[in-house]
Amino acid sequence: MIDRLELISYLEIFEKELHDDILAYWMAYGVEKKGHGFYGAVDLDNKPVLSANKTSVLNSRILWTFSAAAKQYPEKAYESLAHRAYRVIREDFADNEFGGFFMELSSSNQVESDVKHTYAQAFVIYSLCKYYEFAPSEELLSEIQTFFLLLDAKTKDPVNPGYLESFTRGWEPITENRMADNNEPKSLNTHLHLLEAYAAVYKVWKSELVKRRLTELLELFIHRIIRPDGHLGVFFTTEFEETESSKEICSFGQEIEGSWMIWEAAEILGDKEILACIKPLILKMADAVLRVGVDKDGGVFLESTRWGSHIRTNKHWWLQAEALVGFMNSYQLTGDSSYWETVKLTWSFIDQFVIDHDRGEWFTKVSRLGEAYVVEPKDDPSPFYRNDWKIDPWKCPYHNGRAMLELVSRISELLENSADANSLLKTKNEQNG
Repeated sequence: MIDRLELISYLEIFEKELHDDILAYWMAYGVEKKGHGFYGAVDLDNKPVLSANKTSVLNSRILWTFSAAAKQYPEKAYESLAHRAYRVIREDFADNEFGGFFMELSSSNQVESDVKHTYAQAFVIYSLCKYYEFAPSEELLSEIQTFFLLLDAKTKDPVNPGYLESFTRGWEPITENRMADNNEPKSLNTHLHLLEAYAAVYKVWKSELVKRRLTELLELFIHRIIRPDGHLGVFFTTEFEETESSKEICSFGQEIEGSWMIWEAAEILGDKEILACIKPLILKMADAVLRVGVDKDGGVFLESTRWGSHIRTNKHWWLQAEALVGFMNSYQLTGDSSYWETVKLTWSFIDQFVIDHDRGEWFTKVSRLGEAYVVEPKDDPSPFYRNDWKIDPWKCPYHNGRAMLELVSRISELLENSADANSLLKTKNEQNG
């Protein structure tokens, strides 16, 4: 049992980071001064990169974050940015002819990429569901329902398990420009965030079709994606067999993120048999990351390759955030205080090395020893985001903002439960007087 005073102390720390650093940064520097949306990129000196394109991934993550914050903190000034982000998604990114949402716009909101990535579409519907939780309306629910039916009909593989990766604007499947690193037919990344999205849809719309699809995705993780050792397969064939090159990779960030997101999806589904099956698997996932993916200082490595023999030791911002939630979730499921100690250790690393205490928000990537990269290292190039930008199409408030929101909620629940337990014990003692 964690000491109440320690829990209260960390609750205050995480709330302060959420409000005074992460969300304050995005409100101050992410919002267009001339325009109705958000910048596509901001540099390390907090100056907007006016030529940078905008993506539906970044903007949907902004929508999710500020909707969640506005719902959790109605007294704060987050409502206006949630509404702004929704308008941007609906007015700028929506493809009103073919349905779905454009991948990329220019800085002046002209379509630059009309490819429909399942991954990106999943983030949009995920964010729309969180916005609905904050600002429910029949019109918005109908929009979510219509989009889900389109997304599921167009992206689900009609022959094999799982979902296809990429499509033309008119939803014809394409085999190039897929999200997978080596252009593989199917990926962990897409299916993990589709699981997250479908769980969010089922939370607001108890459709039998959504329930069936969410069940299928969870079973896909149970039987195809989670390896016997607790690590996750990363890339898959059309038939959803792990590719040979994938078998040598352990993706620590997706594994610790998946450990709590899979559990959350199973809880939303509410199937007791699946919950019983999932629990030991997701704890095995967290333990696998803890065993080989967490450095002695609490920082989380990106991944290992060559069948685990080669660790990529740089520490990217989003993994550190997801580790906080993943290990907190493991503590809540087991009561094992070693997981909580890992949460504290990882937070210490984040606070000391990852947060930019001078200019705000978090650095994109730091070295194993905590030195922030301000240019791209040749030995460990980032596949998407840039180290010399604080905001970019992939660097968003979703990972660290969501982590703080989750930690505040989870610690508050622990405090409430311990208070209830103490109250019950006091009542029983008085009765036995």
